[in-house]
Amino acid sequence: MQLERLASWYQTVWHVEEAARDWNNSAVYVDMWAAVCRRAQKLGKGTDPRDWRDGCDAWTAEDQMILDQERPDLASVTDNDDWLDGGIWERTIKTLGDLKKRILDLVSRAVNKEVVGQMRSYRKKNNWVVSGGNDVDTDDQDVDISPDMGSVLPELSVLVVSLSAMLPYGAFVCLIRLLADELDTFLTDRVACAHQFDMQGGLQFVADISAISRVLFASIYRNTLNNASQRLLLKSQECGAILSCAADSTSSLASDSNAAMSLSLEEWGPAIMDTTVDDREALLVLTKLGVSHLTVKQVRQLVGNRSDYSYNSITGTT
Repeated sequence: MQLERLASWYQTVWHVEEAARDWNNSAVYVDMWAAVCRRAQKLGKGTDPRDWRDGCDAWTAEDQMILDQERPDLASVTDNDDWLDGGIWERTIKTLGDLKKRILDLVSRAVNKEVVGQMRSYRKKNNWVVSGGNDVDTDDQDVDISPDMGSVLPELSVLVVSLSAMLPYGAFVCLIRLLADELDTFLTDRVACAHQFDMQGGLQFVADISAISRVLFASIYRNTLNNASQRLLLKSQECGAILSCAADSTSSLASDSNAAMSLSLEEWGPAIMDTTVDDREALLVLTKLGVSHLTVKQVRQLVGNRSDYSYNSITGTT
């Protein structure tokens, strides 16, 4: 009910703002603006024509003459760039635009709160260590989404469809992008960095991220969904790449050309987990691996969360 009311407010403000923009460019109001600018020029350099409403009830006959007639001595008004970009409805449009942003912010907060609330059971999911070993099925096309995500997606899908019907397209796209940013942070901090994973659990996390992307962006991109979704939920996608990365070079996933990372944790993990390595050097390694949105601290946390990989056992330290 709250979302419907906020969406109705947004629609109203949006329609009035669009009308004001059309009026501002119409011949009647362009002529009126030119007249107001002529009057402002006569009053002096410190006069702003956008203040035309102030004291307009006290305008004299001379003011009206300036408004009604072209004055050769005031023709230079068209050389004032600050005035050329204005209009009778300029301040009204700005006020409506600010109000529209405030309403959309309220809608975004309400949507984010509702969706994050729906994801509560997913956040508490703690069975990401699926295989119990390193011999796993690495064909990610056969990896199903987790049951906890499967219970969330129908409600999320209904919400997205409802929002697409309630809001103008531009506002809907903006709202979904804000929701995607919120979910990206949630999935990274509250799920990926908070639980133990093995490679199969990582593949399941990747499948969950893909499912969320399809639900969020199907109404926006339609035929270009696959390409578009790759540019969103970027931190979560990088988390999935690390969590589903092969633990060692003997895994079939390590040689899979379709894998997110062609190198195994055994090959690049030590360079990241070694705390004596400068963060700038670690970032260079991550960039070569295609990880550019996560911090070094987050990557170390993710690698440390891999139950099937131990940095200490690789290096021989205790």
